[in-house]
Amino acid sequence: MSTQSTVLEKFGNRFSFKLSKKSKLAFGYLCLMSLPFLATFSLDMADKTTYATLLTTVNVLAMMAFYLQFPLVSRLKTFSLFANIDWNVSHHKNIGKWLGLIFLLHPVLIIAPRFMVSFNDGMHSLISIITAPQMLTGIIAWVGMIIWILTAIFKDKLKVSYETWRFSHMLGLVAIMILATLHITSVGSHGQFQEKFNIIWWALCIASVTMVLYNYFIKPRILKSRPFKLIDVAQVSSTDWQVTIEKNDASGFDFEAGQFVWLNTNKSSGGVKEHPFSIASCQGDLPKVSFIIRNLGDYTSKLDMLNIGQNVYVDGPYGSINLAESAKSKAIVLIAGGAGIAPMLSLLRGLAEKNDPRPIRLIYGNNHSDQMVLQDEIKALEKTMPNFKQQMVCNEATNQDDIYQGVIDKDIIEKVINTEATHDWTVYLCGPKPMITGLNKSLKSLKIPKAHIHFEQLSF
Repeated sequence: MSTQSTVLEKFGNRFSFKLSKKSKLAFGYLCLMSLPFLATFSLDMADKTTYATLLTTVNVLAMMAFYLQFPLVSRLKTFSLFANIDWNVSHHKNIGKWLGLIFLLHPVLIIAPRFMVSFNDGMHSLISIITAPQMLTGIIAWVGMIIWILTAIFKDKLKVSYETWRFSHMLGLVAIMILATLHITSVGSHGQFQEKFNIIWWALCIASVTMVLYNYFIKPRILKSRPFKLIDVAQVSSTDWQVTIEKNDASGFDFEAGQFVWLNTNKSSGGVKEHPFSIASCQGDLPKVSFIIRNLGDYTSKLDMLNIGQNVYVDGPYGSINLAESAKSKAIVLIAGGAGIAPMLSLLRGLAEKNDPRPIRLIYGNNHSDQMVLQDEIKALEKTMPNFKQQMVCNEATNQDDIYQGVIDKDIIEKVINTEATHDWTVYLCGPKPMITGLNKSLKSLKIPKAHIHFEQLSF
């Protein structure tokens, strides 16, 4: 991506604007998404109606966006455009919803002109489409896509384990992709006009399947050749565990404070039983790496059943949150909701390791006071760091004067930071999606620059 970044930066400098990191990613994806569409201009096809041209454009762009869903979630660290997993996953979900709508409307938009001519013409076209043998793959892909989009949207309400949902979601989308590729290469207008054009679609399909095979079958074998050892599992609150692993050869693993990894404690599960967890330790703790993990059911409810000394397989690190983003700021505030304390604790430990003299504030919220983790360590840092203070927030009433009752909101942020110089602060957030959404609005109202706000949502 160095070449791409250089081009974008030169373009930005020439026209007196600077693209943010996320804008560069969006621009890069849009460029990739437009490639098959641009390739259609190489075909000397007969002129179409404006409606047909518009419909073809939407279909080609949507299909390319569908193929791009696979590199978005494939953790391709060697390709900078696909390496920002936080951004990738959030956009994977949003794009998926739009793709679901486009695919839902696809057959409707095709036969709509016939119904505008007459109802009988429309019904005749509809029956012809449904009964045509060559349309079967498209119909199955269409129905399957709608079902899979709905299961993704409402997955929290489905009573299935994370592993089952993740594997079935992937398997279903691969099947839909292959069926959709068969459909567009057998009845698509571009492939019918010039058969060689179908090579583009099949190449994209094969590349997508290859990514899935690599992540679920090849990468796990690679990771098993460099295992970590589990050295400690300790309960650090009523709902949280601290899990510590150690790398025999620390030279093969490094990370930045604020990043996360996928952990696999099952030696025979391939890539199916991986779970994403934020690192809570700092670089100075290597070769040991620790995690704060909340008991939220399924896998996390069985952490005490892990065996000390067993192998743990680590894929990572990933994540774009790091201390470099606040290098020029005059003050830092870390905001953690529930299990979001892990990356904030990693950042705090990293700042403490450097004995950072800037004002540093931690706003840490939970539903209950007994969910606050590692308070002895955090309170010790208040004494040893030059300018660090913690503000605990608890939804449940307590008799502790140092705990703010309620939720993390604009009021408590105003109480903690100097609101007369909000442009000097960098804010790191991690917590549930509703908290992140609400706090982004609060921080905007406090006139904290958007470029100074960095967050990670607890949702994969």
